Amino acid sequence: MSRNLYRDDELKKLKEALVALGATENAAGFYLACYRAGTSTVGDVAKACKMDRSSAYLACDQLVELGVVETNATATRKTVTAKRPSAVLARLRTDMRRLRRHHDDVEESMQELLASYREQENKPTLRFFAGHDGLKQIVDDVLEHAEGEILLFTNQRTEKKVFSAADHQEFVRERIRRGVSIRVLASDTVEGREMRDRDATVRRETRIVEGEPFTSETYIYGDNVAMLSFDKDVVGFVVRSKEFAKAQRWTFEQLWKSH
Repeated sequence: MSRNLYRDDELKKLKEALVALGATENAAGFYLACYRAGTSTVGDVAKACKMDRSSAYLACDQLVELGVVETNATATRKTVTAKRPSAVLARLRTDMRRLRRHHDDVEESMQELLASYREQENKPTLRFFAGHDGLKQIVDDVLEHAEGEILLFTNQRTEKKVFSAADHQEFVRERIRRGVSIRVLASDTVEGREMRDRDATVRRETRIVEGEPFTSETYIYGDNVAMLSFDKDVVGFVVRSKEFAKAQRWTFEQLWKSH
């Protein structure tokens, strides 16, 4: 791999970090243009990233507020300079500490919060999600509401087109941390068999189903069923219903016994 390709990959990570901090795509692009150009005027940076001047000034103001860009105004012109990448890292650390405090506060109060929360247990609900971020929300819901065990229908060949190895590892790591096991019925693919070979180390039991009867994924957990589709559009939905979950669990168990 050439040095340019390495550099492009590194800059992509920097851009993704800025977006994670709340920067718009325009602002993240503006930062990278500044990064490449060095000290420049806002107008020159706007031309470099093919952005109109008003959008460029908005992007610049957002980056100044994030603390990753600095400006310098003289009598004749105003220049802008991208701070070192370490400034982005420092802001990430600050946000991580802030989010960790909120996480710990909510976790500490969880029993009291749950005690005061009244779910409408007898009323089924249906929620739709779209895109990779939507599917991530579904996965988080699975982990949050799993009651000791997750049942999963999967096709690992198609799943890998949507979820990265990092996504998969994060799910496994968090599932194990929460003490949740998983049983899997997987379509007969190379990827499915490779996953089965790693079962012993990750609190998982996988059985292979002949052919490819599943092209997407279905999670059964607690009183919930989540279905994810990896076809042309990446979509999914979650059904909260004791009866529906019971019926899906029965179907899973019948297939499990026969494999």
